[in-house]
Amino acid sequence: MREMRKWYKYFLDPLRRGRIYLPIDSNFYDHEKAMGGYKADDAYLSKSTFFNKYFWGYHLGRFECYDNFLRKHLKKDEDVLSIASGRCANELFLIEDGYKITCSDLKVFDSYKETKTLFPQFEFMEHDILNGPLYKKYDAVICLSLIYLFNEEKLLTFFRNVSNSLKIGGHLILDSAGSPDNLLSYLIHDVFLKYEMLGIRLIKFLLTGRLQGFVKKHHGYRRTDEEIIETAKQSGFELLHHENYAFTTEFKRSHLLNKAIKPNSIVEKTFKTMREC
Repeated sequence: MREMRKWYKYFLDPLRRGRIYLPIDSNFYDHEKAMGGYKADDAYLSKSTFFNKYFWGYHLGRFECYDNFLRKHLKKDEDVLSIASGRCANELFLIEDGYKITCSDLKVFDSYKETKTLFPQFEFMEHDILNGPLYKKYDAVICLSLIYLFNEEKLLTFFRNVSNSLKIGGHLILDSAGSPDNLLSYLIHDVFLKYEMLGIRLIKFLLTGRLQGFVKKHHGYRRTDEEIIETAKQSGFELLHHENYAFTTEFKRSHLLNKAIKPNSIVEKTFKTMREC
């Protein structure tokens, strides 16, 4: 297997100078901050206001893509575990429709009490899938937007522990979290977005006379679909279904290209459902 490519993001920091390097998120709090936090707000006044803010149209429609795929491959009588659930918006939308889903993450998130008040049937547990399998086995496990944070060793551990958390014949629904590693994604992330941000930095300097800090953040790792599938096979999985969604997200990361793309365009997401053998 060829070496996985590191995935970087670039942005400006008006409070610092020079070039700044930020490592990959190493704990729950780092990642929570990177995701914008999980604190309660006015959206928690009702179920409708919650879903209007944190489900419909959220992240350029990504969650609707998730929901479409999940409903195709989950059954309401299945006992389902969600790994790295975050704010749990996708899971709560399904729970409201009768699906049996237990959410999990490394820590209890800030808005847990407000979520439990709004959705009394909501179940949550603390668990790090890299530390070992669950104490019980599930019919299905879903994992959305997580594995890009794992190096090769952690990815293999993830698949092994998920496999041991599933009943025989159980299945994993996995989002690869970003477009596959290929020439186009390389040109967008490692060339275009980097130099676009440097250009924006220069323009702001010319306009204000102040040179902002240029931040290079190690966001995660990029892989091809084939590399992910091959690693999963080492833990006994076989690919059952595979779908691609929305092909404009990577372009919408650009300040310039985002203006040229319709607001309702949805980014590319790759979903996989795998069966434990």
